[in-house]
Amino acid sequence: MTYEELKKNQPEVIKLLHNAKSKQKLVHAYLFEGDSGTGTLEAAKYFAMMLLCEEEYPCLKCNVCERIEYNSHMNVVLIEPIGDVIRKEQVENLMHDFSMTSLEKGPQIYIIKDADKMNTSAANALLKFLEEPAKDHYAILLTNNHKRLLDTIVSRTQYIHFKPVPKTFIVEQLTNMGVDLDAAYVISHITADFGEAKKFIEEGKLVLFINLAKKIAAAPYKKRDQYVEYYLNKQLLDQEKDKSWHLIFFDILILIHQELFKKASGEGVVYFKSILDNIKDEQINKQVILDDLELLNKYEERLNYHVNVDLLYTSLFIEL
Repeated sequence: MTYEELKKNQPEVIKLLHNAKSKQKLVHAYLFEGDSGTGTLEAAKYFAMMLLCEEEYPCLKCNVCERIEYNSHMNVVLIEPIGDVIRKEQVENLMHDFSMTSLEKGPQIYIIKDADKMNTSAANALLKFLEEPAKDHYAILLTNNHKRLLDTIVSRTQYIHFKPVPKTFIVEQLTNMGVDLDAAYVISHITADFGEAKKFIEEGKLVLFINLAKKIAAAPYKKRDQYVEYYLNKQLLDQEKDKSWHLIFFDILILIHQELFKKASGEGVVYFKSILDNIKDEQINKQVILDDLELLNKYEERLNYHVNVDLLYTSLFIEL
């Protein structure tokens, strides 16, 4: 997410930080909570730029702003999990570095990404650091779930919530990158993280699942049996051992049925037009679609338990 996009998608956050600086009401520790892709890390870097850039607000182009952006400014330290854990040694090294005289002028800022992944020792070490804040030291903790942090840590920070990124924004950004519209729409329901979205695109598997879901969903309107369509193409699903992909496949089927319901309701459809444009209005029954959606949600829930996936799909497509 660019900083201009951050300002567009999280205007309340930017306004709060600007006001705190202009009114000299900055606190020594902040807790940014938001799902992946909502811009928490970008906002943390923007905050650091706001404190260190010589302009009133970050210019985003000076040497200071650029070094913060690329993690090379000595006054800004980013801590990330190592092997999915933030350890005590990482926090202690930070405390030691911040106890020394900085080689660069200005405040010192440390950003802890995925702060909820601190182990107990690291969390307790950080708590001591937060309890005795030094002048011009600022902490920014990033998390997608503040409830996983110690209450004593949360209570010593100013909590700032980041709104989910609008799905329309994600779709627009992905299609501008050349991603197929239907794939972009599906990805927008899976993740708001463009790094993760890029992995889905590069892997290429998502398109295969979308095409299979389209075939199965369109089958009844071509006077074909959905189970037969599944059986003829089941190799893709049989070979997939990662449950998350089966959940994505269900999500795609649900999204297609939701667009079908829009068409049945007389609304203009935007997605999955390659199959929906070939379905006549008189072929669609709103109650049947609602029943199918209920069934899809019920079977998707069953995936959370240990089930035979082939039997699950067989039962589903016979029942649909």
